[in-house]
Amino acid sequence: MNNYKLLRPLLVLLQTRSLTEAALQLNVTQSAMSRTLSQIRTAFDDPILIREGKQFVVSAKGQQLLAQLPDLIGSLDELYAAEEFSPHACQREFRLAYTAFLSESSVPLVSSELLRLAPNAGVYGELWQDQHVSVLGDSPIDVLATTLDYFPENIYGKKLLEDEYVVLMSGSHSLAEASLEMDDYFSASHVMVHGMREMRQYVGEQFEQRQIRRKVVARVPSFTAAMELVCQSDALVTAPLHLAGYFANRFDYVVKPLPFDLPKHSYYLLWHSQHQKDPAHRWFREQSFAALQRHLKLMHAAGVEQM
Repeated sequence: MNNYKLLRPLLVLLQTRSLTEAALQLNVTQSAMSRTLSQIRTAFDDPILIREGKQFVVSAKGQQLLAQLPDLIGSLDELYAAEEFSPHACQREFRLAYTAFLSESSVPLVSSELLRLAPNAGVYGELWQDQHVSVLGDSPIDVLATTLDYFPENIYGKKLLEDEYVVLMSGSHSLAEASLEMDDYFSASHVMVHGMREMRQYVGEQFEQRQIRRKVVARVPSFTAAMELVCQSDALVTAPLHLAGYFANRFDYVVKPLPFDLPKHSYYLLWHSQHQKDPAHRWFREQSFAALQRHLKLMHAAGVEQM
C-alpha cells in the first residue's frame, strides 16, 4: 500500500537537497530524516537523491516528482482548508419547508432577505404535510419550520417562538360580542386545516372526553383558506395566536380565548446534522431564523392586541 505521508518530506528533500535542512524544516532529527529517505527510496524503487561528494544530485525520477509534487500537495492541502462562504457569490437554491402553523409569508420573508444579501441565490419553498421530521436526512430540504415535541436523532434546531391556541370567528358572528363558552365551542361548526397533527390531537381529545362528535364543515390546505370560509359563515377555526395577528386588517374577524386549556406549543427551525458544518447552509439557516423569528414575534404581539 502506498504511504502518502512520505510525499511532504519527499518534496522538502527534493527542494533542499539536504538531510540537515530538510530535518530543520520538518522539525525532526537528521537520523529520522535519513530513515525517511530510505523509506522513500524503497517506496519509489529509486535513489531519488544521489550523493556526490558533499552534495546530493536529484535522480531523473526525483526531477519528475519535483515537478509534480507542489501542485499535488497543494491540492491535498486544499481538502483541509476551511471553506469560505461569500453570500454575494452564492448561486445555490436553498429549500425551505414549513407547516401550516406558519403563514404563507414565510417564504417571501426569507426570500427578500436572501435576495438582499445574496442576489444570485434562490429559495424553493414548500408546504410540509404530515411527514415526521426524522425523514429530513433523506429529503432535499435544507431547513424546516415546524412544531416539535422532541428532537429525533441527528436533528438540530433553534426555537423560534412559543405560541398558544385561540379561536377565530367572523366579525358578524352571533358570538362576536359575547364570551365563547364550552357549549358554544362544542356545538359549533368547525373549519380544519391540513397538516395540523398536534392541534387535531389536542382539540380532538377535548371532543372525545365529552363524547361529542366534532362538526367539520371543511378541511382546507391553509389558514388563509380557512379564514376566507370562516368570515363568510358561522364556522369557527382554532388557530395559533400569531396567525390572529397575521390576519389583522385582512379579514373582518374577532379572536376569542379557548374555553378550555390546551398546552402551549413552540415553533422551531430544524435541519439535519449532515448540514451542520456546511458554511453556506449555516449562513442560510441563520438568515432564515432571524427573519422568521422577527416576523413571528411581531405577529404574536399583534395577535395579543386582537384579544
